Amino acid sequence: MTSAIGDREKRVRARLMSDFPHYAERCLRIRAKAGGIEQLTLNPAQSRLQQAADRQMAERGRVRLLVLKGRQMGVSTYIEGRFYWRTSHRRGVRAFILTHRDQATQNLFAMAKRFHAACPALLRPKTGTSNLHELLFKDLDSGYRVATAKAPGVGRSETIQFFHGSEVAFWPKLRARIPGQAAPVPAFSTSCMP
Repeated sequence: MTSAIGDREKRVRARLMSDFPHYAERCLRIRAKAGGIEQLTLNPAQSRLQQAADRQMAERGRVRLLVLKGRQMGVSTYIEGRFYWRTSHRRGVRAFILTHRDQATQNLFAMAKRFHAACPALLRPKTGTSNLHELLFKDLDSGYRVATAKAPGVGRSETIQFFHGSEVAFWPKLRARIPGQAAPVPAFSTSCMP
């Protein structure tokens, strides 16, 4: 009987590790617009991003999304959820989030911390560092770092696999920042107002 439970658990874990929409509904919690906390079920805009990400991963082995968007479509929520999913299941990977304002940085990072706090105990990696700018997963040597795009050279010395540039159109010295941020990152996404 133990092997049947073990096999079932392996199948459940394998699907959670390979199917982001499935994982999001079962493991990620967001603050609802109407108030309260609810599961992350992909909306139509997020589903389109997921399809584009799946297509790029299949064709190129990496995902690079540049999203010009309206407000409140759930793009940043999708990206943060996907990054949490990726960093909490893999060893030695880092996500870096760069925003235009301190408040935006804090909001996006609070989302990542909410994902971590609400993740089922069996799937939640052990926390190493957790402070205003980092959330690191101890045994995986993976995690998050956040910053605001006002400091010169921010993020340049980082080795990162996942990058989210939020509200890029409002970054100071925009033209100088993009090449330095985007070049070394295999999974790159930005979101900004059109």
